Amino acid sequence: MEAQTFFVRSVMVQNVIMGIIVAIILALLIRTIRKQNLTHVALVVVWGLIALWFFNGPFWGFSAVTATPEGLEIHYGFVSVFRNTTLPVNSQWKIRRYLGGIRKLKNLYFFQLPGHRSLKVRGAEKLKVLKALGAAIDDLNGRPMGEMVERPANM
Repeated sequence: MEAQTFFVRSVMVQNVIMGIIVAIILALLIRTIRKQNLTHVALVVVWGLIALWFFNGPFWGFSAVTATPEGLEIHYGFVSVFRNTTLPVNSQWKIRRYLGGIRKLKNLYFFQLPGHRSLKVRGAEKLKVLKALGAAIDDLNGRPMGEMVERPANM
């Protein structure tokens, strides 16, 4: 079986968001260094570390998975240097439902692998992508490796 890449959300959009944040922080860092204000330099460095933590932390999900016989390559984006990884092919998976919005009325879905979650998506088209990813993992293993859980994850 050849490599298949499944896009939960656009990796390009995710990289653009990360790039804008990095560009703003670098511009502020250069400006504060030129003005030689060490307090502001320290503050910008702290904000840069917070951004790095956020993009590598539990609040930011992956946006694409490449399924190959060698493993499942998870793509978070270019700033998530500590989170981009490859999991074994025999990893258990789940598609979970999440109730989103202010009144918790929107059905959102995410793909869960051991220690990793995708970004939340909504709509039948994106749910098909998540199911196709699960089917590809099952095909690579020759047996069912996961399921769709209808009970909301946030209840």
